[in-house]
Amino acid sequence: MSDRSRVVWSEGMFLRPQHFQQAQRQQEFAQRQLVLSAQGHFWGFHSLLLDAASLAIGKVAIAKATGVMPDGTPFEFPGVNDAPSVLTISENVKAKRIFLCLPVYRPGSEEVSFDDDARSLARFRVSEEEVPDQNSIAGDPAPIQTAHLRLRLLAEDEIPQDWITLGVCQVIERRNDLSVLLDENHIPPVVVVHESALLSGFLRELAGLLHHRGEALAARLSAPGRGGVSEMADFLVLQLVNRYEPQVVHLSQLRTLHPERLYAELLTLAGDFTTFTRDTRRPGEYPPYNHDALASCFLPLMADLRRSLSMVLEQNAFQIELMERAYGVRVAVIANQELIKSATFVLAVASDLPGEQVRKQFPTQVKIGPVEKIRDLVNLHLPGVGLRPLPVAPRQIPYHAGNNYFELDTASEFWRGLERSGGLAMHIAGDFPGLKLELWAIRT
Repeated sequence: MSDRSRVVWSEGMFLRPQHFQQAQRQQEFAQRQLVLSAQGHFWGFHSLLLDAASLAIGKVAIAKATGVMPDGTPFEFPGVNDAPSVLTISENVKAKRIFLCLPVYRPGSEEVSFDDDARSLARFRVSEEEVPDQNSIAGDPAPIQTAHLRLRLLAEDEIPQDWITLGVCQVIERRNDLSVLLDENHIPPVVVVHESALLSGFLRELAGLLHHRGEALAARLSAPGRGGVSEMADFLVLQLVNRYEPQVVHLSQLRTLHPERLYAELLTLAGDFTTFTRDTRRPGEYPPYNHDALASCFLPLMADLRRSLSMVLEQNAFQIELMERAYGVRVAVIANQELIKSATFVLAVASDLPGEQVRKQFPTQVKIGPVEKIRDLVNLHLPGVGLRPLPVAPRQIPYHAGNNYFELDTASEFWRGLERSGGLAMHIAGDFPGLKLELWAIRT
């Protein structure tokens, strides 16, 4: 026989307390099964407020809380139930979790304690209350016995075996002034994210990080002289940011957001960003969702998202403006001396002449060197900085059909002179109709 079977009600039956008790158990069982079917991680706090005054004198007390125990038992105090007794923290307590505890339901055992014996495993204690008759004009209150949950606050090493628990906080230590120091990174099991200051604060932070990252990427993409793989990477990251920013803002405004749903959404965001922020281009191993230890899964994920969104995607290719001067001379100012020392320089050449002709003739018709030396290079027929034809355009810069690409010889003695020069100059002697030049520095 099951203690949760449905009662058969029939006319003329003799009613006993057991009928109502059995009916109540069957109804509670059906409700639990419905809750389990609707949400896997249904237990936790809907609201939780610790008493700050108690913490200041070496005690842990819950001012008010509502929620559901892991077995499906709802609670609310003060109001429906009495708040659990204050827990005194001894001076030798170090790094201990504090739990809200309730005796587990056991078929066939006593469920109500009339004398509230501390050794009893009854789930409820009896209290007598004056309850009005809502169907009477005068109210006509009458005394009835009501059952209140026997909730207790216990440290993790003091919990009896036959009790179910819900984590409340983690005590780091009791200070010399008696005040209790709590772990700010502890996240109690909650069923709504906004009840955790840590989770709701991170959602707001994440929305801000996405917004600032999007603004920076949009400004970078609108700047002139961009192209190639670096621009495409920025564009794809901006696409990700634009997709997730409104979604994160929406999640931060929800009052019924469950932590498990938030964790799933953040995993997707973190996985997408690893394509651009990890050398392996693959996501790391994130801990599985743990509703009873939310910090163990959320904190590593939050740290990874902060790292990804705070990381600066370096711009590897820079177009350097070539300014035309008299007598076929073009000048480029390279303000960043580090580029001169370590970057690869590529000259993109476009002309109306056939590509093969440009490829052969252009390196012999151009003189490149420090702006102060260009006159000597031309008049004395010195070689200057050499050009090496490239078979294809470097992946970091834009490719244009018909262009020829040449790499500047940065090992040349004339190139070393640029470190003390005001800029780079080039002189084109030959006739190249429709000539267009682009100078690119590629950070290696």
